[in-house]
Amino acid sequence: MNLMIATRLQQLRKMNGYSQDVLAEKIGVSRQSISKWERAESSPETDNLIALAELYGMTLDELLNTSGDVVKISTHNKKNKDFSGKLKSLISKANDFGIYPKTAKNMIKFPFPIIIALIYVAGSFMFDIWHPLWIIFLTIPIYYRFALACKANNKKVFNLLIPVPEIITTVFFILGFTVGQWKYIWILFLLIPIYYWMIIAFTKAE
Repeated sequence: MNLMIATRLQQLRKMNGYSQDVLAEKIGVSRQSISKWERAESSPETDNLIALAELYGMTLDELLNTSGDVVKISTHNKKNKDFSGKLKSLISKANDFGIYPKTAKNMIKFPFPIIIALIYVAGSFMFDIWHPLWIIFLTIPIYYRFALACKANNKKVFNLLIPVPEIITTVFFILGFTVGQWKYIWILFLLIPIYYWMIIAFTKAE
């Protein structure tokens, strides 16, 4: 492969903040393949070039344009780098490649809201429990937050996207209506800031 193209592929990877291992995982090849491309020992196949172009938000022509060996970063990637704050920067990396892409895809396709609506209507008519059965509707945002978390590209983002506030709120209502100790179970909400503080402070973005 042309040495200039090999150099360009290496520059694009580094400027987008990917290690060889991460890039290899995102486009479905081995790290050794990435290394060989960047040393001009082998050339990416057409489907791999397309995957790289899509990942970097470029056309194939832009990907392979080595004029002056100037690397161009797409507007999309520039916007990602302009987000302020550590949390926004992490979340901006969540994309279709994700750490659990198949799980996310299957969850999004599944008609979960329809199932919940049918359960609510059927249960309410059959057992006359309109209240508090409405609580099951709170599982809909929980479900889709899990689906979004599966699209994150590292474990730290995954943990940040876990629907902890929604889960705590649902548990709060369930316990409130079953045991009735509203003035005590509010303590559950203290778990929310503790959870996010622990994720930010102790979890590395792998």
